[in-house]
Amino acid sequence: MKASQHSPVFPSKEYVRPNLDWECGHLCEGCPCRIGPSSKGECRASYECTPRLELKPGEVKGHWTCTRPRSGGGKCENGPLPDGTCCNAIPKCQPRRSLRSIRKRVVAFTAIASFLILFVCLSRNLRDEFINPGPISNVHSSAAFVAIHTKFPGDPSNCSACHDSAGPAVASWQSKAFDSFKHGLAPPKLIKKGPIESAAMDTNCLSCHGGKKFHQPNMAAEFACSECHKEHQSSGFMPEVNSSYCTSCHGSAELMSASSKMGATMDPHAFSSFTSKADLKIQSRERPAKGYTNVITAFDIDHPEFRQIRDGVRDENSLKFNHELHLRTGKIPRVLNCTDCHERDARGEYQRPITYEKHCVECHTLQFDPATPAGKGKPGIYLPHGDPYYVRAFLRSLNIQYEEYGRNHEGIMREEDLIKYVQEKKDGIEKLYQSGENLERSVFFANMQGKMPGGLQAPFAGCATCHDVSEPKSDNATPEIKGVKTPDRWMVLGKFNHDLHRKGVTCTDCHSVTTSQLTSDLNLPSIKSCLECHSPKGGIDDRCIRCHTFHNSPPISISK
Repeated sequence: MKASQHSPVFPSKEYVRPNLDWECGHLCEGCPCRIGPSSKGECRASYECTPRLELKPGEVKGHWTCTRPRSGGGKCENGPLPDGTCCNAIPKCQPRRSLRSIRKRVVAFTAIASFLILFVCLSRNLRDEFINPGPISNVHSSAAFVAIHTKFPGDPSNCSACHDSAGPAVASWQSKAFDSFKHGLAPPKLIKKGPIESAAMDTNCLSCHGGKKFHQPNMAAEFACSECHKEHQSSGFMPEVNSSYCTSCHGSAELMSASSKMGATMDPHAFSSFTSKADLKIQSRERPAKGYTNVITAFDIDHPEFRQIRDGVRDENSLKFNHELHLRTGKIPRVLNCTDCHERDARGEYQRPITYEKHCVECHTLQFDPATPAGKGKPGIYLPHGDPYYVRAFLRSLNIQYEEYGRNHEGIMREEDLIKYVQEKKDGIEKLYQSGENLERSVFFANMQGKMPGGLQAPFAGCATCHDVSEPKSDNATPEIKGVKTPDRWMVLGKFNHDLHRKGVTCTDCHSVTTSQLTSDLNLPSIKSCLECHSPKGGIDDRCIRCHTFHNSPPISISK
């Protein structure tokens, strides 16, 4: 019993009592300080002792004496500093809670949590309000949606339309909870950085939103729909997708490198194809060799130049057109504006196709008989535009054409008068072209100045003014006119709305057409012109979704 008693010299001031809430941070090293932390957990250590000033009889200044106790090593060799400060400073520690304090907090938390759980569970209104994560968007809360997607009769909130665990009875909750902890609620998943991987609930999303590929097939992993589409935020529309979800992959050099390697080993036909089809009129472009795997962190920082401009793509259209000629004063009788030919579609997004009948015929009338004998009468017959075979047939049946025109438009009904009218017209044509063969060649091969191959001159601007015309392949064959194929869209991977850009911006602010003389000029705006507005400096929205879509359509099957 005597062995268990404390020694008379036991350092009671250094003893760390278990009823204190804080312990010295040096306790684990076996050398706690004597003063210990404050009641708020602040370290109070300063120096090993408080020197004492001793004055002997007759002394004025005195000298400082060390007061370190025997348990602390006794008086130090160096002694106090001249100003009376102890020379041995104690390093500060990080106090920690004692076991007593931790137990007290655990008990208090358990008691409060138990009370709240009982309070919430016993009150149905509070229970429903507590469990409900927030309002549902108007699309998923409409009466039509509820009527179609109700899975369980006892589910008035229709939560089971998306959440499979919302409908079954209480008996199945335990198994559902264990399944959740194995997947989305598992601790490694909760602390994992980056997007959440595809979940079972995505099957319910795809039951309505089908027919779409998740994204490019060379993604290392597919992510849950709810990662980008945040439900339970408001009763209106769902929030738009933030650019941070896009850059979580496209801004990662590691992920983009992995996608590039995956794409190199995949069948090219697995990707969405933008090859032109007869009914699409979309520019045919092959997928880049390494795919679209450039690292992009923001539109205004490192977004690459538009591919058409970066690759120097040229318009291969056979139609001859000079923007400068049509837009500048003094070059043609009537100066045109961009809107004279380019008309937006009903949604205001893209331009409608340009047609001869609507946009060209006013100036290019295809009038081939501008004069009549003796200057009498007025020209009225125009060449048909379109099929070259039909044009040649029209020229070789001018007798019938003039006769029909005289009867229906000139009001000539007598046979003798019709014959005379037709003969006068033919005489005028022969005077201009000398022969039917010259007439046909003038119609097909005369350029804007009426010049033809061989140095001949025609009084008419023929098909070669705008089209690429080649000689017939055989005798008595029709000259060949290369077909005009103008894509409705050049930049097929981005969205654009012309109507939204009308305020304060003109066409020529983005499209440099006033100096363009070649049809091969695309005249597309560069990314630099977009950044003037769509950037933090310009103040206009520059999020990824403003131009790009995420979900891709299945690859287009190309019929042979």
